Amino acid sequence: MIALDPRKQEILRAVIATYIHTAEPVGSESVVQRLHLRVSPATVRNEMAALEEMGYLSHPHTSAGRIPTDRGYRVYVDAMLPYIDLSARERARVRRKFRDTVEEQGPAPEGIALTLAIVTDYASVVAEPNPPMHFFRRTSNILKQPEFQDARAAQPVISALERDDVVTDLLGAVSVRQVRITIGSEHRHQDLRGCSLIAAAYQIGDSAEGALGILGPTRMNYAKVISLVRYLASDLNSTLEQS
Repeated sequence: MIALDPRKQEILRAVIATYIHTAEPVGSESVVQRLHLRVSPATVRNEMAALEEMGYLSHPHTSAGRIPTDRGYRVYVDAMLPYIDLSARERARVRRKFRDTVEEQGPAPEGIALTLAIVTDYASVVAEPNPPMHFFRRTSNILKQPEFQDARAAQPVISALERDDVVTDLLGAVSVRQVRITIGSEHRHQDLRGCSLIAAAYQIGDSAEGALGILGPTRMNYAKVISLVRYLASDLNSTLEQS
């Protein structure tokens, strides 16, 4: 990774945060407004051009703005991501949703998969803790994302998630209390390279480990989803007991 000076870091962070929110290429004026920088849009444009040369941003041909690359998301996740813990209200909402879905769908992991899909609006994949591992999916949320509203873009992702070998690969290397993040081109499966996965292992009682994950576009609210996955994975025992 090429070292970034503080201003470039702030600009990259602003571009990513804005793009996650809007799904539209980000121009220099938007960055200036977001950061309240005491520099001109021209200066920011120069910095954004430098970030593009470094491989952290790309420049869609149809727009004057820029969007993050997989490399940009990776440095953002590894070095710039703000830590966000779920509030007491958010934790209560997750527990309530989980309780409701367990009553409708039966015990975990079906309830876990549906809860993840409901509270994030992304696709979810869950593997049960007891072998043989059976890989539970909620994929329709992919269609809610701007990147995949065209069925031609969404179908390869949905088809990939229907394959047991793909889900095994996605969830096979996670561990308890560790969140695994796979971004775009880091996926081994070509059809998933427009997506990011945030996954972690969970354990219920003394049973073997299972795994849960959220899959969405690379333009994902990483901080929030990481917090949610970490919370469910680490507190699933107590959540199940309360449910």
